[in-house]
Amino acid sequence: MTTPAPVTSTARARRKAARAAAGPRPRLRMGLNGFLVAWLLPNLLMAALVLVMTLIPSLQELGSLTPLLTVVGVAGLVIGLPLCLLVNWAFRHVLNQWVHVLAYALVGMLYGLVVLTQGAGGILPMLIPVIGFPAAVLMGLGRLAARPLVRVEHPDDDATPA
Repeated sequence: MTTPAPVTSTARARRKAARAAAGPRPRLRMGLNGFLVAWLLPNLLMAALVLVMTLIPSLQELGSLTPLLTVVGVAGLVIGLPLCLLVNWAFRHVLNQWVHVLAYALVGMLYGLVVLTQGAGGILPMLIPVIGFPAAVLMGLGRLAARPLVRVEHPDDDATPA
């Protein structure tokens, strides 16, 4: 007995044909400077915020906050860099930049999960929102600050002769 060939719905076939007839779509293009403002600047600000917190004497009574610098740095490299690049690639055809800002904020929320690699005992899991929420705000603001550095490329502009 053989398996019948899958039947494509007519609505899906019409959408596929309409998409192919429409041609290439416009996309957002972020250069290196825009990416540095959107990703690196919030990570540096987060590290500076943690550094300032380590210098406050009243917080030293709770214990050393210096390991948080490593956690923030690892989060920026292991989670932030690849996911921000993925967001830029996955949403390249989404022209609404607020979607990008929210996606960067979501990536910042994931920074808190790096705390779990440090061990799940004691009060340590309580640091997930302490790292995640400020990182989300800073990553969203960083992508918002990079909006002027992003341009829209229309593929039909390239096809016209000069």
